[in-house]
Amino acid sequence: MKLKINKLFTLLLSVIILIPTIQNIRASQRVSSEEILSKADQVRNPAESFSMKVDVLSGHEKEDHSSFEVSIQGNHKTLIKTLAPIRNRGRNMLMLDEEMWAFVPNLNRAVRISLAQKLSGQAANGDISRMRWSGDYDSTIESETPHEWTLLLTAKKKGLTYEKMRIWIEKTTFYPNKADFLTLSGTPLKSALYEDFQEIAGKIRPTTIRIQDAIRSQDISWIQIKEMKVKKFPASFFNQNALN
Repeated sequence: MKLKINKLFTLLLSVIILIPTIQNIRASQRVSSEEILSKADQVRNPAESFSMKVDVLSGHEKEDHSSFEVSIQGNHKTLIKTLAPIRNRGRNMLMLDEEMWAFVPNLNRAVRISLAQKLSGQAANGDISRMRWSGDYDSTIESETPHEWTLLLTAKKKGLTYEKMRIWIEKTTFYPNKADFLTLSGTPLKSALYEDFQEIAGKIRPTTIRIQDAIRSQDISWIQIKEMKVKKFPASFFNQNALN
């Protein structure tokens, strides 16, 4: 009987000793919201400087079709050249920091536009011109499951595409699964699903973003990344002279 009590005491003592160790292991496995956001950006974007060809499809039968050539340097410089439809060729766009211009061929001059302004269907200008979340948004982990984190993002500055976002990130891969785009008060505007993960620019990335209006659920657009590659640009590349 005394032997059994001693064994039980030893077992309990071992458990008590292990508790801090388990807690330390769990603490070391935790990641910050900023790290999650940065790693999700690394999935979505290949490097500091890259180019891509993008199609935006809208309509019930995806009959509205626009194509763009996008050149991106960091989170602050983007040049977008419109390839299709033919009637929109020459309507190119330039983003510098939070300011954006579009060249209007009919007027033969550039006019100011916003990142939140509609590009085509449910896709906004910023959806293809400013593709990094880290640096633009403060983030907090709202909740988590064994498989994914839910992060709430709040814009650090004015003029971004969305004032608030709620995003779902897969734990093992840091793949973005879903995003809700919100007003500052938290009202849903649109939702996005990240789909068609394929190897592109040296890594498995989502090549389709399915964007749906929060109220008119039948209004859906698909951003399809057809090509993406790491590319460096000269310092003079991102200026208004490149618009026409």
